[in-house]
Amino acid sequence: MLSYTKNVSENKQVESALEQRDEKYRTIIETIPDPVVLFDIECKVEYFNPAFTSVFGWTLNECFGKSMNFFVPEDAWPEIKTMSDKLLAGKSFSGIETHCYTKEGSIIHVSISGAVYRDREGNPRGSALDLRDISEQKKLERQFQQIQKMEAISTLAGGIAHDFNNLLMGIQGRTALMYLQTGPDHPHFEHLKGIEDCIKSSVKLTKQLLGFARGGKYEVKPTDMNEIIDKSADRFGRIKKEVTIHLKSQTDIWPVEVDQKQIEQVLLNLYVNAHQAMPGGGDLYIQTKNVVIDENFKRPYQVEPGQYVQISLTDTGVGMDKATQERIFDPFFTTKRMDRGAGLGLASVYGIIKNHGGFIDVYSEKDIGTTLKIHLPVSEKEPVKEKKVYEKVLRGSETILFVDDEDIIVKVGKDMIESLGYEVLIAENGKEALEIYEKNMEKIDIVLLDIIMPVMDGGETYDKLKTINPDIKVLLSSGYGIKGQATEILDRGCNGFIQKPFDMKTLSKKIRSVLDKE
Repeated sequence: MLSYTKNVSENKQVESALEQRDEKYRTIIETIPDPVVLFDIECKVEYFNPAFTSVFGWTLNECFGKSMNFFVPEDAWPEIKTMSDKLLAGKSFSGIETHCYTKEGSIIHVSISGAVYRDREGNPRGSALDLRDISEQKKLERQFQQIQKMEAISTLAGGIAHDFNNLLMGIQGRTALMYLQTGPDHPHFEHLKGIEDCIKSSVKLTKQLLGFARGGKYEVKPTDMNEIIDKSADRFGRIKKEVTIHLKSQTDIWPVEVDQKQIEQVLLNLYVNAHQAMPGGGDLYIQTKNVVIDENFKRPYQVEPGQYVQISLTDTGVGMDKATQERIFDPFFTTKRMDRGAGLGLASVYGIIKNHGGFIDVYSEKDIGTTLKIHLPVSEKEPVKEKKVYEKVLRGSETILFVDDEDIIVKVGKDMIESLGYEVLIAENGKEALEIYEKNMEKIDIVLLDIIMPVMDGGETYDKLKTINPDIKVLLSSGYGIKGQATEILDRGCNGFIQKPFDMKTLSKKIRSVLDKE
């Protein structure tokens, strides 16, 4: 009898210890931050922790006894079968990625790890699954892939724009030279004007490519954004009178350091987009504002804290769904008919603003409208007032060393410069330019230097020319400045930049502005 009592007591102690152990394990599961689900041997829900309810929304009473398929979309069943097969074979697994429904019907990406758990006799009792929410990780992966895609296409776009601008330079230059010998009464005069119009349209396209490619800011100066917006909005409003423009400009707006032509291109693209979103007319609200962004500002991409000028544009148009909003800055994506655009407008907007150290936020609702908020970092410099623009061709008699590796550019460029009265020396690469300059240093007044060249590029050539003569005057020229290379050379003291293709007036003014600078 004593032995029986002793055994009963021992069994009770064992049961109590096991109950305490089970309670301890349950407490541990309940405190795990990831959703944990316990399934029975038939893969029916037996228990899940509070984290599961927090993430997916369901309570245990709603899911008890139901299979995993209850909250797994049909397209994810193959992954579920893989997990089930492993569990039935008594194997554990980890890191299987799939996606599950929440109670509200949204999708959450998860990484699942699981193992079989056994009863006290060691027999399979069911399985335990840990479902780690990796939605944020997946979002970051998509953003990283998007950045890589944009960078790859931007490199391609920049290369195309560079080569295309060189070809346009040949056409532009020859047209300009023919104009010098052709009066309004000549039978080919109207054809020449038509060619120039085609060139201007082509230049707009390459500017969009260059903007998207983030090829550099060339004419950067401290700027009052209110002035640019006032002028551009006024011009657009006079053309598109069915759009009512409402301007609200902050007084004492902070200055920003921008390429004014590129920012005007950004604004024009956004005005046009707003107009096309309001085919029957509507309202366009434009506002400028000084804002300060701190470390707690939440955005998908990293934003430098500091002072920014915010430009917001709100239209009362058709709006966009979420899928369209996610793609509007993709190159070649467009919701228009194929004959209405190439899909480069907003991609170039994105590239230009990004290249200026800024960022863009988009807010839109179907049938209500769209708001785009541009943020540009503030400059400590005071805005520069515009100088008088000379309309006529300016001439000279100095000597110019013209450096370019493209035969078509060399030939037409030489003729254009000589037609302005200058003497021209030619070098087809940086090494040859140094040799010619050393021999003719006293004679050469200015160097017109291409940036992208074989043998020795424009940056290295400029630095070595500067070593030969610290006071040398150099005007950079390029159809594309890779990764802001033009800006870097200008920051080292170069005197100016001219974008290919350039016409006779632009070339003459740029040369004189460098030569006449004290």
